[in-house]
Amino acid sequence: MPGYLLDADVVHAARKGKQAPAGVQAWFERVAPDERYLPVQVVAQWRAGIGQLWRRGASMEALAMESWLEAVLRDYAARLLEFDLDCALVWSRLPQHGSAIDGQIAAMGIAHGLTVVSGRLDRYAQTGLRLENPFS
Repeated sequence: MPGYLLDADVVHAARKGKQAPAGVQAWFERVAPDERYLPVQVVAQWRAGIGQLWRRGASMEALAMESWLEAVLRDYAARLLEFDLDCALVWSRLPQHGSAIDGQIAAMGIAHGLTVVSGRLDRYAQTGLRLENPFS
């Protein structure tokens, strides 16, 4: 499965449309939608962030983020990747640095032969994973 596994920061930056960083805009224009995959861990991170907005009383922002997340889930429905047994076996062999979620995303990229796209490549540096930073 050739393609790209997107970290949260990249998709969230693309949300800004014409105000997104130029490199992010160019990356999304260059890479076909069917080559972009989204790990379910990123969805969980966004959902948790929306929950925090609700708890803080930022209801307008929470509603906007919920609407955006629903659109992302529709767009990526066929390309949402879950952490399965193959990913778990890869994860068990990786150096355990950083967060568990970053380690799981790295393992998913390796298990599926995907390049991880993130503005935070330091989180994945010691994994041997193919990486790309559209922010630079």
